[in-house]
Amino acid sequence: MIDFKTLRLHWRPNQYLVTPPGHGPETPHRESPRFAATPAALDTALRDVVAKEPRTRIIAEDRAQGRIEAVCRSRVFGFPDFVSMQILPAGEGGSTLLVYSRARYGIRDFGVNRARVERWLDRLAAATASS
Repeated sequence: MIDFKTLRLHWRPNQYLVTPPGHGPETPHRESPRFAATPAALDTALRDVVAKEPRTRIIAEDRAQGRIEAVCRSRVFGFPDFVSMQILPAGEGGSTLLVYSRARYGIRDFGVNRARVERWLDRLAAATASS
């Protein structure tokens, strides 16, 4: 599992990072939202989002640390993209999420990693708003 505190982005554009402000040495592509849900509720919602994503499965997890690692396979050739996630408490019963999605092979991903993370964040916002 990756360590978000020491994560260094590479030069290739086939990656997408979302973190709260000031978390780790890299500037994220997007700031992580704060969810009005406990870390446990966000964990349940995140697992549901991942389970509903085609060609995606959880490959490692550390529930004590709020970490999940998933692999997503491309539709045509089955190339793997890896998604590392960590849930953190965000005060007042809320939570936030760190996400790093990246292609394993190649240089360009045609925005697939960004689109995936944005879609998952939208689904999490909807799921936690109704809880």
